[in-house]
Amino acid sequence: MNIKELERRTGITKQNIRFYERKGLLNPVRNEGNNYREYVEEDVKTLEVVKILRKLDMSIEDIHRILQKEVELDVAVKEHLDVLREKQSQLEACIHVCQKLGGISLEELDTGKVLKEMEEEERKGGLFMAIVNDYKAVSREESLKEFNFVPNSMAKTSEEFSEALLEYAKEKGLNLVITEPGMYPIFEIDGIEYTADRVFSRMGAVIRCRMTHPELAEKAGVSPIKRKIYRMINRYFIFVLIAAFIIVPRTDNWWSGLLVCIMVMPWIIWNGILLWRSRN
Repeated sequence: MNIKELERRTGITKQNIRFYERKGLLNPVRNEGNNYREYVEEDVKTLEVVKILRKLDMSIEDIHRILQKEVELDVAVKEHLDVLREKQSQLEACIHVCQKLGGISLEELDTGKVLKEMEEEERKGGLFMAIVNDYKAVSREESLKEFNFVPNSMAKTSEEFSEALLEYAKEKGLNLVITEPGMYPIFEIDGIEYTADRVFSRMGAVIRCRMTHPELAEKAGVSPIKRKIYRMINRYFIFVLIAAFIIVPRTDNWWSGLLVCIMVMPWIIWNGILLWRSRN
């Protein structure tokens, strides 16, 4: 098909189609006889993907990475979601200031006061995003350091143990290589060394995998105190969530509300344990 037909099929203008070609998002074949571009169904699909992602405000560079298979779509979308949330926070701060300025004339505008409020909103937003990013980093660290899974077999032999590890890796899309098989095997995931053992619970056999050098997973820049707090929140998130719903709406300062949640968390956890014991 020619570019006019492609424009009709996709709803994208000729100018934009040529722009996407120059950026490497589209690579049509050339007719050997007249050197004209010839588009196929795959080009229609590619442009529809580009159209969707552009409507989501994703950059040309990120779309190019997706189309070139440099990054998976779901990973790129999750990264973009973080960017959108940060923009949302900034927009909410702008809306808040605009609402305050409504009905005020230029002569009545107290520029010093407004600038101070805007700087305070920016500071809060920056602090919040820093906390969120640090928590996400520590949460990822913890998931890398240790993980458990229930195998399809009891993993009674070295061969069954290795098979269980490889099945788990295939299911999760992991690049897992067993370097030392056995009942306490050593293996690597993307070059990171782990050891594994087998424990038993009511569910049966559980394979427990631990990073050999967990300190290598820790992100620089997160203080030990913050790391301990984030670890505690990550392990007992459900209890923190309950406390947050109860306490935070009653406090004016969200950070102080979070600190209160952390303080009461041990009490909530202990009572949860007692309740569980009483029912079992």
